[in-house]
Amino acid sequence: MLREVLIALLCIHLLTAASAQPVMLIGSKSNPNAHLFSYDQKFRESTYLENYNLSMAASKEFVDCTHLYTGMNLWSNPDWVEIGIQANFTGIGRLGYVVYDPPTGKLKDETTRISHEFIGNFTLDEHFQVLRNHKNESCYLPPI
Repeated sequence: MLREVLIALLCIHLLTAASAQPVMLIGSKSNPNAHLFSYDQKFRESTYLENYNLSMAASKEFVDCTHLYTGMNLWSNPDWVEIGIQANFTGIGRLGYVVYDPPTGKLKDETTRISHEFIGNFTLDEHFQVLRNHKNESCYLPPI
């Protein structure tokens, strides 16, 4: 008899221990106790420009961004290029341009190289112009 009581108590203890384990309910919006899975989203956007008449190249690239808003104004003509980039992002952003010596156009004859890399949370408004025989960059970051 004592043995049967001990077995019954042991069974009750095992049942209550098993029921104490949390049960995970998966993927139901109608059940408030269910766990919904969320996936990380990363955004990427890039633009590359070459103007052979000016012997120049420009690029912008945003990678691994959890938040990305970007806009761009681009004018490219034989004698000048103007680019305006507006961006608000969290992630990695790279902007830049390179100008080669127009008579030769060779990689070793760089006249200007500008490159910016941003890692983190940024809002920027960048404008640059490349004109034949004149280089100009302004509004690197908005005033604080």
